[in-house]
Parts: sequence; structure tokens; C-alpha cells
Amino acid sequence: MLGAGNVATHISRHLHSTGHAISCVYSKTGESAMKLAEELRCIWTSNPEEVPPSADFFFICIPDQEIPTIVREFQDRKGIWLHTAGALSMEVFVGFQSRYGVIYPLQSLSKKRPVSWEGTPFLIEASSRETLEVIRVLASSFTRNVHELNSLSRQGIHLAAVFANNFTNHMVHIAHQILMEHDIDVELLDPILKETFSKITEIGAADSQTGPALRDDTETMQKHLDLLKKHPEWKKLYTFISRDIGRSLKP
Repeated sequence: MLGAGNVATHISRHLHSTGHAISCVYSKTGESAMKLAEELRCIWTSNPEEVPPSADFFFICIPDQEIPTIVREFQDRKGIWLHTAGALSMEVFVGFQSRYGVIYPLQSLSKKRPVSWEGTPFLIEASSRETLEVIRVLASSFTRNVHELNSLSRQGIHLAAVFANNFTNHMVHIAHQILMEHDIDVELLDPILKETFSKITEIGAADSQTGPALRDDTETMQKHLDLLKKHPEWKKLYTFISRDIGRSLKP
């Protein structure tokens, strides 16, 4: 396991719990590698030379921009090489490994929160049909929801996930800060958040949209913008998103 962050933690925990032997955890941050390795009962290292020379799989679970360096640095190791990134092409392995692929879990992962893999889509691709089938078996130990997709399609899904998950999460973070500025309990938003995502999955985002932008209620929107005078970036977000809601939902 190359990496010891959110993705590495959840993937290695599952593999360990289903009987796979994790031989080593490598991370530039020795403390995080040691902590995860203790949980997995395996060795750990922050020294590239101490990573075993071969394994069935080498999982790269690190930030995208660091993956090319890792691929070059460990090119003498033998096994099936996998990265777990949504927006990085499989071609990063070309010229360095003969058996490689991608196993991308379409899920939001945080170390502090357990995850249920059941139903989580796993997107896979590989350097050959034979390698793909080996990766498919591995992915199937997590979920039945396994899909073969090429790098370009996976990048599109990753972009969509950024809008649906990361941007949405940041909007709620802003909402919490607005409530705290007004000395209001942030938990008051919990019911509307639950209803919002329940409606999206049941009837779709377009049919779930409500609010002043949809109604073209300029008076209410101006009141909101006045409240955001101390936060010019939030004011821009409010303006741009409201404008896009009005544009995208017009017949």
C-alpha cells in the first residue's frame, strides 16, 4: 500500500478484513504509515528501498500530482500496479510497468468515518483483458457495482463528483459559517439537508430545485446579497449560482 491517507486506509482495511495480506505500508510520512501498519499487522516504511520487490498488487493511494514520481521511483517492483485516482489517466504507467490498471471507488472517504462499500461504484480499467479480469475479481470483493470505463469517461465522472460532493460540501460549510455569524445552531439545517439529498435521488435534481433563483425573486436575492457584503467571494458565488439556476431551468 503506497500511501496512508483516507483512500489507502479504507481500501487496506477492507482487504485486511477479507483475508488479504497487506505486506507493507509505505508513506513519506512515517507516522501515518506506522499507524496504519499497526492496524493491518504488517511492516511499514518511509524508505522506498525497503518496499518489497514484488507483490500481487501495488496500490498507489496518494495525491494525483505525486503519482508519476512514485511510478518512476518504483518501476523495478513487480506485480499489478493500480492507482485509485479519478482524474488521472492509466497511461501514467506506460513505459514503467507491464501489468497495470485503475481501481477507482466513487465514494467520499474520510479516515474518521466508517464506509459501507455495498453499492459503491468501483470504476476499473487495465492494460490487458487478462489483467482487467484479475482487477474485476478484486473490485468485486468490495461491491457488486463494478464498471469498466476508460480514463476519459472516469475523468468525466470525477468532475461530476466534484460538483455533487466537494462543492456541495463546501456550500454547507459556508452555510454553517453564516449561521454561526448570526449565533444560530447549525443543526437546524440538518432536516433540510437530508430532504434535499433524498429528493435528488428520488425525483432528480432538476425537479427538486426550489428557491428564489428559480422563482426569479429578485427582491429576496438582493436581501441575501446585502447580508453578504462582508464576504465578497460568497457574494460572487451566490450571484453566479443563482444566475445559472435561472438559466439552466428555463424551458
